[in-house]
Amino acid sequence: MASVWLVLVLWIYINARIKVIQASCAKVHTPDLLVFAGSPVSVSCSIEDDCLLTKGKDFRVEWMINGDSAPSNLSYQENNRTYGLRIPSLLQTADIVCALCVAEENCQIVNGVTVKVGYLPPIPRNLSCVLNITLPSRLLCQWDPGDDTASLPTSYTLHTLSFSRDKSEKVQYEIPPGEHSYSVPRHSFCPFSKFEVNVTAVNVLGNVTSAPLELNPMETAKFSAPEMKRVEADNPGCLLYSWSLSPSQTWVSASFIVELRLTTLNNQFDKELVSILSAEQKNKIKQCGLLHGTNYSSTMRVKYRPWTEWSEWSDPKTSTTLMRAPVGRLDTWLKVNDQVAQLYWKPSKNFRANGWDLSYTVESKETKTTLCVSQKSNCSFNLNKWIKKVYLRATNAVGSSNYTQVPVYRKKGLDSVSNVSVRSQSETSVLIAWESPESSGVTGYTLEWRSLTEADPLSFSLMDKNSPSLLLTGLRPYKPYEISVFPKYADGVGRPLTVMAYSREGAPSEAPDLEVPEILHSQVKLSWNEIPLEQRNGIIQGYTIYFWDDINYTRVINTEKTNVVVENLQPLTKYYALISVFTMGGSFNGSVVHLATVHIGGLDMVIFVIPACIGLSLFVIIIVFTCLGKHERVKMCLWPIIPDPANSSIKRWTTTDSLQGMPPYKEDKDPVSVFLSRFSLLDLSEKEPFKGDYVKESQWSHNMVSRNGSHRSFQACSYDSEQDKDSVPYATVVFGGSHQSHATPLPPYVRSESTQPLLGGDEPGSPPPYENVSLGRRVSKAKHFTAFPPNSTGSEENEELWEEFPMLRSLEIRDPDHN
Repeated sequence: MASVWLVLVLWIYINARIKVIQASCAKVHTPDLLVFAGSPVSVSCSIEDDCLLTKGKDFRVEWMINGDSAPSNLSYQENNRTYGLRIPSLLQTADIVCALCVAEENCQIVNGVTVKVGYLPPIPRNLSCVLNITLPSRLLCQWDPGDDTASLPTSYTLHTLSFSRDKSEKVQYEIPPGEHSYSVPRHSFCPFSKFEVNVTAVNVLGNVTSAPLELNPMETAKFSAPEMKRVEADNPGCLLYSWSLSPSQTWVSASFIVELRLTTLNNQFDKELVSILSAEQKNKIKQCGLLHGTNYSSTMRVKYRPWTEWSEWSDPKTSTTLMRAPVGRLDTWLKVNDQVAQLYWKPSKNFRANGWDLSYTVESKETKTTLCVSQKSNCSFNLNKWIKKVYLRATNAVGSSNYTQVPVYRKKGLDSVSNVSVRSQSETSVLIAWESPESSGVTGYTLEWRSLTEADPLSFSLMDKNSPSLLLTGLRPYKPYEISVFPKYADGVGRPLTVMAYSREGAPSEAPDLEVPEILHSQVKLSWNEIPLEQRNGIIQGYTIYFWDDINYTRVINTEKTNVVVENLQPLTKYYALISVFTMGGSFNGSVVHLATVHIGGLDMVIFVIPACIGLSLFVIIIVFTCLGKHERVKMCLWPIIPDPANSSIKRWTTTDSLQGMPPYKEDKDPVSVFLSRFSLLDLSEKEPFKGDYVKESQWSHNMVSRNGSHRSFQACSYDSEQDKDSVPYATVVFGGSHQSHATPLPPYVRSESTQPLLGGDEPGSPPPYENVSLGRRVSKAKHFTAFPPNSTGSEENEELWEEFPMLRSLEIRDPDHN
C-alpha cells in the first residue's frame, strides 16, 4: 500500500515539474484576444534560451488550432528564437497553441492562447411606442433586441427627436442593462406633434442603430373605457346620450369616433344595433331610428382616429324610448274542440309592440262580445255555432293595434300528413320533415311543439303549402319535445301527426330498479318501472338483463317490455341480476340484485303428482272398459281358436260355429270358406318354374283372390285383425296351372314349415300320424312328400294323390262344370 502512494506522489511531482518546464520554455503573444468574425489574427511564440527541451537539440515549432495542426503555409519564423502564425480569417473562437518538436513524433506543447470571435450586436427591431393617457402621461417605447446578444455584453441608447411649432429637440436616454423598453417623460414630446425615435445597440466590437420610427403620440394612445353619464328619451324613436372619457383622461381635448351598441330587452324583435358617430368629449350624441316604447341596453367605446385602437366598452346603461300604439299583425293558431277554443298568438315579422305591459283582447263581432282578455300569449274561450271569425288586438298604455282576423274552422277528421321524420342538426336544433296528404286542398301547415319536462308555453310556426319541412331552433339538448304537424284546409284543419324528439340524445341519467315479484325453484320473474322522463335523456330503445350465477354462467336477455321471466334455473342456487337501459346516445347500468331460488315445495309436488295420478287412472279405466266391451276380440288375441284338421273339413268350415272368433268380412256378407290359421293356395305361372325355395314366409298373403276364372267358387278370406298378423301358417298348396292343363308337370308338395304341432300326440280323437309312402311300395321313411311319377296322367295322379293322402281328399275343390 505504501508503494502505491509513493508512485502516486512521484507521478504528481513529475507532472508538475514538466508543466513548470513547459511554461518556462516559451511565451505566446497576440495583439487582440477578441476579434470581429472574419478578421485576420497574428500569434507569435518566443522560445526562451534556458528551455531544457531545446538545449543541445535540434527542434522545430508546430502550431495547433483547436487540437488540429495548422497548415504549414500559415506559420513563419521571425528570428532565431521567435516563430509566428498568421490566420487570414478567423470565423470562430479558437485555442491556438505552440509546441516544440525534438523528433518527428516527440512534440511538447509549451504555451498557447485563446482568441475569441465576436459579432456586432443585432439591430433592434419591432420598435413601437404607445402613449399612456393616464396622468402622468408617458410614451412607452419598446423593441426586440434580436438573437445572440448574450455572447458579448450589449448596451442600448434611445434617441428621440421632438418637433414643435418653432424648434426640434434631440434627447438620448441610456437604457439600464438587461432592459429593452423605456418610458419617455411627458416633457420630451408633444402629444399632438410629430415625434421621431430610434435605438442604438453597442458592444466592444461596434454599434448598430435601428431604423427611425416617426409617429404622432396621440395616435398611439389607447383610451380607457368612456363613461355614459345619462341616457334619456328625446323624440319618438330617439335616445340622447351624455358621455365623457375616464376622469384620468379628461385633459385630452379632441374629436373622437364613438361606437354605440344597442340591444332590446325582453324581446327578440330586432337584432343588435351598432352606430358609429363623431363627437367631441363632454358633448351629447343622439341615436334615432329606434323602436317605440322599447327598452334598450346601450354601451359605447371610443378611439382617436379610424386607424387607431378602440378603447374598452363602457358599462351598459338601460333606457326606454317613447311609446306609441302597437302596429302590425299577429300570427295566430286556433284549435277548436267542440265548443271550446284555444287561441295562441305571437308577433309576426312586421309587428311592433311600441310599448310595454301589453294586453291582448279576443272579440266576436257577430255576437259583439269580448271572449277573453289576457297578458299571456294564449287564452281559452267558448264558441257558439254562430261565430265564424274572432278578432285579436294588442293594447298598450297609449293605444291598440289593428284587429287580426282569425277564422274559425269547425270541420274535423280531414287527412293528416304522413312520414314525419326528425333529424338532429345541432345541440339545439332539429329538422322536421313530412309528406303532404293525398288531398290537393292543403293551404298550409301549422307545426306546434312543447317541452314535456319544462313548464314552457306551447310554441307554433305557420308555413305555406310548399314548405313541408321546418328547422326548429332554441331547443334544449337531452330534453324531450312533443312535436305535432297539422295540415290546414280551406274549411278545416286535418288530424295531427305527433312525434317525440330530442335535439341531442345522451345516456340515461339512471337505470330502473329491478324487482322480483315471483321466485320459484326453476324460474324467476323480474319486473321494473320506466324511469322518469326527465332522466331518460333520449328515447328508450330497450333494456338488457344480465343474469348469472357463482360459476359465471351468464344469460343476456334483450327486451322492450318492463318484465322478463328467466327459466330453467336450479333450485336452492344463488343468482345475480343487473339491468341496463339504453338510448341512441348511450346506456346506463343499474345496481346488482342478489336472489336465490327456493326448493321444490309441497304445493309444487301436489301440482305435478295429482295430474299424473289422474291421467294414469283414466288410462287404466279406458283399458278396462275396452277389454270388457271387446271381450271376444281380446280372448282371440290372447287365446286364438286353432282348428283341428282331423275333425274338420274345408267343406264344413262354413258353419257358423267355425266362424266364431273370426273377423267379419265387410265386403261379402255370405259365409266364406275358412282357412286354417293360415292356409293359402298359390297358383304359379306357367312361365315361372317351381323352385324349392319359392314359397317363403314373406309370400303368405292376407288377401287371397281367385287366380282363375274357372275357380269362381273359391273365395278369399281376408284378416283385418292384429292377431292375424302373428299367426303361423300350417301349409301351402301350390297349383302349377288350371285343372285342364297337362302341359307342365304338377309341382311337388311343399311341406309346412310351421313349428307348431297341429295336435298333441296324446289328444283323443286324433288319428295316428301319416307317413309319406311311395306308390305301390312300402311306406318310405323319407321325411318329404314324394313327387308324381313322370309318366302318370292327371286322373291317375289325382287318384294316387288322394289314396296316398286321405286327409287331403277333404280339401279337394271341384268345379261343378267339370265335376
